[in-house]
Amino acid sequence: MFDFSWLFVVKGAKRSLAGFWAVAFNLTAIGFSLFYLYTSGFGLVSTQSNRGIYLMLTSVLVFLVFPAHRRSPTHRPSVIDLLLIGLTVLSIGYWIDQYVSYAIFRVSSPNQWDLVMAGIAIALMLETSRRVLGPIISILAVIFLLQLFFGPYLPGRLAHSGMSVERILEFTYSTQEALFGVVTATFATFVFPFMIFGAFLERSGAGAFFMDLGTAVAGKWRGGPAKIAVMTSALFGSISGSSVANVVTTGSFTIPLMKRTGFRPHHAGAIEAIASTGGQFMPPVMGAGVFILATLTETSYLYIALINVIPACLFFLFLLSMVDLEAVGLGLKGLPDKEIPSLRRVLAEGWHFFLPLATVIGLLFSGYSAEFCAFWGTVAAAVLSWRTKATRMGPGDIGQALAAGATSNTSAGAAIGTLGVIIGGIVLAGLGLKFSAVLIDFSGGSLFVALLLVTLVSIIIGMGSSTTGSYIILSVVAAPALIQLGVPTVAAHLAVFYAACLSNITPPVCVSAFAGAAIAGAPPMKTGFAALKFGATLVLMPFTFVYVPEILMQGDWPAIVTSSLLYACGSVALAIFLQGSAPIGGRIGWVPRGLFGISALLLLFPSSWIMDVAGLALGLAGALVVSRKVTPRAKPLDPC
Repeated sequence: MFDFSWLFVVKGAKRSLAGFWAVAFNLTAIGFSLFYLYTSGFGLVSTQSNRGIYLMLTSVLVFLVFPAHRRSPTHRPSVIDLLLIGLTVLSIGYWIDQYVSYAIFRVSSPNQWDLVMAGIAIALMLETSRRVLGPIISILAVIFLLQLFFGPYLPGRLAHSGMSVERILEFTYSTQEALFGVVTATFATFVFPFMIFGAFLERSGAGAFFMDLGTAVAGKWRGGPAKIAVMTSALFGSISGSSVANVVTTGSFTIPLMKRTGFRPHHAGAIEAIASTGGQFMPPVMGAGVFILATLTETSYLYIALINVIPACLFFLFLLSMVDLEAVGLGLKGLPDKEIPSLRRVLAEGWHFFLPLATVIGLLFSGYSAEFCAFWGTVAAAVLSWRTKATRMGPGDIGQALAAGATSNTSAGAAIGTLGVIIGGIVLAGLGLKFSAVLIDFSGGSLFVALLLVTLVSIIIGMGSSTTGSYIILSVVAAPALIQLGVPTVAAHLAVFYAACLSNITPPVCVSAFAGAAIAGAPPMKTGFAALKFGATLVLMPFTFVYVPEILMQGDWPAIVTSSLLYACGSVALAIFLQGSAPIGGRIGWVPRGLFGISALLLLFPSSWIMDVAGLALGLAGALVVSRKVTPRAKPLDPC
């Protein structure tokens, strides 16, 4: 309870700190989390402080634990790192201090110091994201800055009159439209408090409880370890909201277990990767991008969570079907009884871990803001941990949870400043509407083709960014095109968000699949393609939101229930088609497999009730063919 030895050690992916530098990192991280716990619970802080301190401390932590290059020290920050930390505090501190003065006296006429600090701050944000996410997103931001200056030389609709360097620096830094814009505000106000909440839940023992719960429920089923991975990733992902963090956390247990019970390594890594990706849109917490979605669509977070219940459940139904049929094809069974904990015992020991989630949901339904709910969910997790001696959170555990929340933010928050630069470049040049016009021209006004193009663009953009980063860019350049083609605003943004999630598992760059492959010891590309197969309905979801709005609870309840059941039947039929196995009877021939494939096509892309009936009929026909193969023929009676 009072063990503070963890203060003196920080183990990062690329740099580990010890002694003084570890203490400096952990104390900064704790202060970072405490400040935003205070703002989420009480909110008494200026807008510029809320946004500026978030970017400042995120970059400070990144420079401490992420080296600049391979030759940098791996056990302490370099002199360059310390210089960058000082410049970060100086440039963003200057913005916090001078913003009111700028807004009153210097709008459109920044002084020399404003411009110098702007250049420093922009460069620092690009370096922050480069260290954590690689160079692609930073290069993309530079391109968007350059197009502001070279506007007259751009082709076709993208051309504009061009901006001066002073105007570009002022808009990007001094206003609250770019670097310190809505993306930064959303992360500082909503996302980071939920990361702290997730860290407290994990530290209080909830992570281990959800793992044991998944094992107790699914351990006896065939392919049980893979189903445990799906269930625990759905539960844990709803808390963490980060697919890569989910893979690393739950995958360290589930992937070796899947391999031990007979799953091929690349399939084990793929199943964990796609299950963790699904955790990003699993209510009640969901991923960071959903908070941005709620902000941009001016919709309550609770409403977004509610309408995602059916899509999330349908996605995991398909994934569980794929896993089950993979186990059928391999002839796998469940875990031995001795490795499966008692469900009654697991619930008796850990039922209280549901209460922090219930606190968040209850407060959301009562009309309180999301960040306020995160604050009280965090308090509830700390208090309820005292129910058992084994999970009791003392001062040391609370300090570790606070530090862990801020540490997890270094990966998610590193791109935020750079994304603000990109959004600023898009807004200042008016590229959002221009790109939408180009997208509509390319699609010929066809909504189906436009959705295909959005999916393709999301995969390309996702190669150099996180799900949240991909969604933020697409929400500005692609969602307006879908809205112009008649798609409701929320449905358009959800289609774009799910398309952005797809980039986690889509080769050639698929970070979640690569993380799963690393744990499984499998080829990364092979794992990526396997994850794409196991998550095939994720490719279809953007189209579903547009063509089957009932899935998003739009319409009357009979239509919602009917559409959801038909989609569920289509998902199972698609799983049978892709895997070539049936729940009963093992491997199936090409005739029933083809029947299931056509059935899935008709049920997942409905155009009329006739198509629905035809899809169900073909699915039943396929099941009949399979059942006749399984059912043994009766022996003829002995004539004697």
